[in-house]
Amino acid sequence: MADDQILLDERYEIAADRRLPKFDSPGVEAFAVDDRNEPGRPMFALIAPGHLPCRHLGLLAKKPPSDAPVLWPRAAGVVDWPVARAENGAAVWGRRPLLIFDAPKGERMFGGDAPPPRPMTEPQLARNIIAPIVIAVREMSALGIPHRAIRPGNLFYQSSHQGPVMLGECFSMPPGFAQPALYETIENAIADPYGRGPGISSDDLYALGVLLLQLHVGRDPTEGLSEEEIISAKISAGSFAALAGREKLSTSMAEILRGLLNDRPGDRWTLRHLEAWNTGQHFTPTMPYLPQRASRPIRFAEGEYMNKPALAHAMGYHWPDATKLVDSSDFDNWMKRSFNEDKAGDVMMRILGSAAGSGPAAAIKDRYVARLIIWMNAQSPVCYRDIRVNVTGMSAMLANVLDQQPLLNQFVELLRGRLPQVWLNEQPTLNADQLQARRIMEEVEKHIERPNIGQGMERALYELDSLVPCRSPMIADFYVTHIRDLLPAIDAALPGVGEGTIPMDRHIAAFIGAHLRRTIDREIAAISQATDETDRRIAILRLLALVQQAHPNRKLPRLADALVAMLVPALTCFHHAASRTDAERRMRKLGKDCDLLGLALLFDPNGPARSADSLGFAAARSAYVALKREEQWLEGGGLTNPVRTRLIGQRAAAVTSAFVASAAIAAYSVFALL
Repeated sequence: MADDQILLDERYEIAADRRLPKFDSPGVEAFAVDDRNEPGRPMFALIAPGHLPCRHLGLLAKKPPSDAPVLWPRAAGVVDWPVARAENGAAVWGRRPLLIFDAPKGERMFGGDAPPPRPMTEPQLARNIIAPIVIAVREMSALGIPHRAIRPGNLFYQSSHQGPVMLGECFSMPPGFAQPALYETIENAIADPYGRGPGISSDDLYALGVLLLQLHVGRDPTEGLSEEEIISAKISAGSFAALAGREKLSTSMAEILRGLLNDRPGDRWTLRHLEAWNTGQHFTPTMPYLPQRASRPIRFAEGEYMNKPALAHAMGYHWPDATKLVDSSDFDNWMKRSFNEDKAGDVMMRILGSAAGSGPAAAIKDRYVARLIIWMNAQSPVCYRDIRVNVTGMSAMLANVLDQQPLLNQFVELLRGRLPQVWLNEQPTLNADQLQARRIMEEVEKHIERPNIGQGMERALYELDSLVPCRSPMIADFYVTHIRDLLPAIDAALPGVGEGTIPMDRHIAAFIGAHLRRTIDREIAAISQATDETDRRIAILRLLALVQQAHPNRKLPRLADALVAMLVPALTCFHHAASRTDAERRMRKLGKDCDLLGLALLFDPNGPARSADSLGFAAARSAYVALKREEQWLEGGGLTNPVRTRLIGQRAAAVTSAFVASAAIAAYSVFALL
């Protein structure tokens, strides 16, 4: 196979030198694919980023939707891929997730140099947009998978350049990543694109509503507005009024848009409503939910705000100003007097006290602002300084900021301040994903404050999502998401690292802790609490041996050699020269066999080899102490000291006299009897 040819499933050949830009998705590039079983079939591959979880890898066991008008991966997996170029121009290879699709038969509806289509009539929308998208959303909902990428640039015609459409792909980047704020619900639009989370199918119907509006009027109804202004308008007026309030719409068109653009998921139209609307049924419009208006506005960050959610949104975007605002009398008076809430001051004092009781003292003000935002707008994602993230999108967000130290520090502070738990507690109801997030956060909380290896931020990363690849600098390019691949990846990476590198770091230990189906607290404690380098190296060996025990693999020659080299100084734990020699011989044999479990047993303080050596050493030490004591006694004149010899002589004379006397008496007794 040529260097630039990559193979998936022994069938699909991906050409890394043949780009297909027309099939690119935001954040990912498309490449040509040849199918060995069906030569000539139009296909393309998308290479997903190497630092983010790829959600399709968790869906490989699910049966794909049948004949649904949506681009669904035909095959997927992790493949070798040229991830960089060396100074000499040679390719540097790593591993990347790859998704293979059948090429759409029609053109992309929007994109390239094609002008936007003319405004579409209601019948055209019903036939070409609503009907196919409803089928796609229903099929994906049945699998429990929201699409989260319904937008004009991700639509293809099912054939040629007109007629019914089909949805583009949605798996190469985190859910909602490329969605404009216009197409996202309020809570998702506020969140960072990496931290929006999977969302729910109702989010897809909201995006469909925006799409119908834009196609019906033939333009972007928010043209000229910033994302912050779009979100603020949605919060204050409701999505329907903010987006469609100035448009001339028919009664039926206004009905469907009011239903789909409802900001309360529970009141938003469902697939059943859409199907009924398509058959001519009508529904009583639900009144939009609007936040309580203040009796007077408050000025903040060059704007005026008449309700709490709008101000909370602005505070999340202008953090330094927000920390000043909450200390001002204007804010205090506005909160207490503008909403007829007598207990607002008590609530704010309680929030301040809670902020002071969670996390370091230096960040009390930031935690106070974050908790105020949650209280003022429970729909808002968790906001903390430059971080805005939904609780279900924390894994992708953390994975993205991992190499950005300032943002990483903020994210860790967010976790230490228990802000996700605060947000969850403020919600009136929780969906299935949010309930799962609550359970995960309980697990993360156990680890985030612990400084030891295998704990802390690294452990939180892998506890949040099992699909996050291991980010150890040693194996980051190998995209390891399953623990069975961990040791082979380390083995493959060792030739590229410095000689004498210990095959363990905080990320590897945390990855093992999150993925191994048993607790490793004892092994982690042994590494962290080791009093000398020998004990630390043996503890590292024991942890890696546990992985091999869970997923047996003896094809690890480089890793085994590295561990043998690592353990050479540990041979000093054997005291007897013969035992040390035998241990070295056995160590090298076990290394040759790639038997990490055998090596761990050999160096185990409670194992037979070291136990026998320890017992022998203890016995030898006792004998040595006894001999040393006797030597000191002799050197101290134990046999020649006058006092000691006189005492011994007296005792000997007494014993002899007694013996002679006894013998004489016995002889006299015998003579007397005769």
